[in-house]
Amino acid sequence: MRVRPMLESPNRMRIGIIILAVGAALAAGVSGLVYRSPYAPLVVSMGVAGLVALVLWFPKPAWVLYAAVFVLLLPIGLIPAHVHSLLNRATTVAAFGIWLLDVITRRRRVVWTHTALLMLGFLAWSIVTLLWTTHLSASSTSLQTYALRLALFLLLVPNIVRTPETLNGLMNTLAVGGWVLLLLSAATISLEGYTPGTRFEMFDVNENMAGILALIGLIGVLWQATQPSKQWKSFKLGLAIVFLASSMGLTAVSGSRGSALSFLVALWAFWVWKPTRRWATAGLLILIVAVISAPFIFSTTLDRFVGGRGGTPLGGREAIWRATWLLITEHPWRGVGIGNAPYAVMSKLGVFRSIMGLESASIHNPVLAVFAETGILGVLLYLGVLGSALWSFWRQHRQSNGVLSHLPSPYFAIVSSVFLGYMTSWIKGGGMESGATYFLMLALLLIPSHLEIAEVECDGASRSTGSGCAK
Repeated sequence: MRVRPMLESPNRMRIGIIILAVGAALAAGVSGLVYRSPYAPLVVSMGVAGLVALVLWFPKPAWVLYAAVFVLLLPIGLIPAHVHSLLNRATTVAAFGIWLLDVITRRRRVVWTHTALLMLGFLAWSIVTLLWTTHLSASSTSLQTYALRLALFLLLVPNIVRTPETLNGLMNTLAVGGWVLLLLSAATISLEGYTPGTRFEMFDVNENMAGILALIGLIGVLWQATQPSKQWKSFKLGLAIVFLASSMGLTAVSGSRGSALSFLVALWAFWVWKPTRRWATAGLLILIVAVISAPFIFSTTLDRFVGGRGGTPLGGREAIWRATWLLITEHPWRGVGIGNAPYAVMSKLGVFRSIMGLESASIHNPVLAVFAETGILGVLLYLGVLGSALWSFWRQHRQSNGVLSHLPSPYFAIVSSVFLGYMTSWIKGGGMESGATYFLMLALLLIPSHLEIAEVECDGASRSTGSGCAK
């Protein structure tokens, strides 16, 4: 006769969850006695949630990777800035730690791409520049940022995103991040309204980044809409059109010239590729309808393009670039130290415009910023990171011959088109040299070369593909 245990497994789990919830509530309640801050309960609750997530996600490193990417894509200001920053670092470190434990316990092979190795070399040289840096705290922050970008995007993504399933998970994460941005934007406009002729602001998100984040989300949304599965296909296509229209509208009201150019370049590139041509057509039709029915949403962007309100077409970046070049000519070999260009350029910028009351100025050009901070060797290593990722992407596309691809959707068309659009803004963006979105784009370029391919039979011969035989 079988004796039934006093507590079945589901009951034990329920009791454990109840005990954990009560403990978390008590900890959050008394947190103010230990950590005197209005955000103390939130910090404690997030810590408890993080511990639970670590236990649940330990056997699935991909889930932690998705969480880290999602947190990085969250709009700035949705949660307190210092909490957001702490969460960014915590999720990245957690993703790296769980992946490392998985590698050790399961003896997995670690993939080191040329891109990651070049980035490691750039970090090593950046550490050397600490010998002559002036603002050590700025240098330390920059090094930490670059190290986290290397770990998450150039090491974890190529090692974890190696199957169609994990690739789908990453794309779904990008799509969810994009929808969160658009829904929060719609809610902000509904509650606070929008005044034509002004730049739309949401939380603390930089107006120039809103459109770029939407463009990144477009990758995941189009991926979902172009999957071969017929389940909910019409619904996904409709959502993709809604997302495209909404993201273009958000870019217009943000008044960002760079984001507007990025969308135009991406749509042009969609037209070049046959698999994405319909999205270029849809974008053009949406633009025409918007110009006819609601031209006021473009007023701010157009005004800024023509240099209205006393500005210039490049927003005064010309002076910063000239000042940075003067700085480079004085320190061409070793630079002024990692993270120090915004401070060092101030002595040169005064020649071109008033800098009263300012301590630093963003360079608004990643290449010039890196060149000024790390010299010739540093900028060559930095550009080598970009070049190696592009070469990896191009080589994989050439090997697939554009037909027999192991990727289950027009991956090359979507990613390359958005990448071209993204780089249009990147080249003049402030702080973009270490931006999460930039390294995310590099990671997307690296994925095809390390995606695992299954062997199937095609016309009596074995071919490598993950999505069936070529027709």
